[in-house]
Amino acid sequence: MSTRQLFYVAGVDGCKGGWFVVIVSRMKEDSRTDTPCVLKVKKSLVARDFAEVLSKTTDCELVCVDIPIGLSDGNRPRGCDVAARELLHRPRASSIFPAPIRPCLMAKDYETACRISSEHSGKNLTKQSFALLKKIRQVNDLITPALQNRFREIHPEISFWALNNKRPMRHNKKRFVGRKERAKLLSAIFENVEKIISEARRPGKVAPDDILDALVAAWTACQAVSGKTETLPQKPELDSKGLRIEILYPVCYNQ
Repeated sequence: MSTRQLFYVAGVDGCKGGWFVVIVSRMKEDSRTDTPCVLKVKKSLVARDFAEVLSKTTDCELVCVDIPIGLSDGNRPRGCDVAARELLHRPRASSIFPAPIRPCLMAKDYETACRISSEHSGKNLTKQSFALLKKIRQVNDLITPALQNRFREIHPEISFWALNNKRPMRHNKKRFVGRKERAKLLSAIFENVEKIISEARRPGKVAPDDILDALVAAWTACQAVSGKTETLPQKPELDSKGLRIEILYPVCYNQ
């Protein structure tokens, strides 16, 4: 006889309004069963900053966040980013932005960030990576090695790759066809994905692709609780703050 226990996880994605958070409930099965279970959204919300993300997810067993956590000091690129690009290939590999190096966290403008990045790594910072800097700084200010056991870095395109039977998504998530492609996959996991998107969408604050990314992050957290995830790379390095430089990803596409 299997034992069942309700647990909560969360998926988090940065959005224009701050951070979009979706909290999901699921029944935990014992190791002798692999019975599929439709995930249910308990609630969703927009947090102003990462401190609010922490305060709103205290009852969650695991929180998966689409943001770089462990950072390179500039001596070489993050191994998890390199591995993720190799896994996705073209054209989705371009969705893996090189994470800013730790010294860039002190920069207040793009020109300063580029200068610091060039001095430490020999490469300028991309504008896409600079756009993440404020949120990376919020996470870095609060995260600790101990807290990282509950707040794990993921990348949505790697999770969708796993959900799609280890095949990259064909279309960009910013396009309508790309959003439909991802929503179709998530419909096998969540009840009424289109309704979830319609109710959570907030023009100017939360876009449909933010919701899709948070949902697949929550699914990844469920997979992790069930012991169905690994990391890129398999043996992560520690950064100068003692944080693991890794991306958590599902190892199977089923539930």
